[in-house]
Amino acid sequence: MIEFKNVTKKYGENVGLIDASVHIKRGDFVFLVGPSGAGKTTFIRLILKEIEPDKGKIFLAGKDITRIGRREVPAIRQKVGMVFQDFRLLEKKTVYENVAFAMEVLHKRKREIRERVPYVLDLVDIKDKAKRYPAELSAGEQQRVGIARALVNKPRVLICDEPTGNLDPNTAMEIMELLEQINIRGTTVLMVTHAKDIVDKMNKRVVAIEHGRIVRDEEGSSYGYKKPSIQEPQLFIPRTTIEEDNRQTVYLDQSAHDFTPARHEDAVHEHYGVDDMVSAYLNGGEDVYE
Repeated sequence: MIEFKNVTKKYGENVGLIDASVHIKRGDFVFLVGPSGAGKTTFIRLILKEIEPDKGKIFLAGKDITRIGRREVPAIRQKVGMVFQDFRLLEKKTVYENVAFAMEVLHKRKREIRERVPYVLDLVDIKDKAKRYPAELSAGEQQRVGIARALVNKPRVLICDEPTGNLDPNTAMEIMELLEQINIRGTTVLMVTHAKDIVDKMNKRVVAIEHGRIVRDEEGSSYGYKKPSIQEPQLFIPRTTIEEDNRQTVYLDQSAHDFTPARHEDAVHEHYGVDDMVSAYLNGGEDVYE
């Protein structure tokens, strides 16, 4: 499903990935782990075609995406669903509307939306909350909505960026059980995490990156690192394709522990509308970074 062949990516003198080779098969459940600055961010951005490798090849669903043109980027991005640590839901839209919007921006037919959204909400066990607003939901319920949104366009791969980071231990395990069920149904899951307890308990495949190199790739492996004492900054946070009041949360880089998303979003919202940003991203246009 995802294959890196001797992929190298550098940012001037800084290393992203060095000669990385890994094959994630269809239906795999893989934890991507490693210390801050290891290369996890680069790995995800390469899959999403937000950056290009300096050397090597990347395959997604059997297609060499290092050779595709700009016009083919939308099809690639629609094969990948994203789940985020902080949910990124539209506060002024209901649960149903949050999930439906992810289909609307791709101009899906209304009939298809009416059929697909309830099905996905039922899949993540939140169908009874369809008319609720995010503020009326628990953190676990909000993350279920985020997962439903990521699944609604039938992606082949689900990339989860610290999906349990804002959840208590019991709720975190409920979300992991849900992700495991989604994986059993056939969706490939790639999860970036620092949650040592979860990785150790799930007993899944672990790919570890250090200094841009893949240093470990083992089935049924443990986390293998000491539990971080503080939340590590996430250098890459691909924002959701939705934001309230027809304004788009931009794809940003977070580079400091004290980053406050709302503060930055207020600034970028002055210049970018949701439709413009969504269209630009899904149709292969330039992405906007902090």
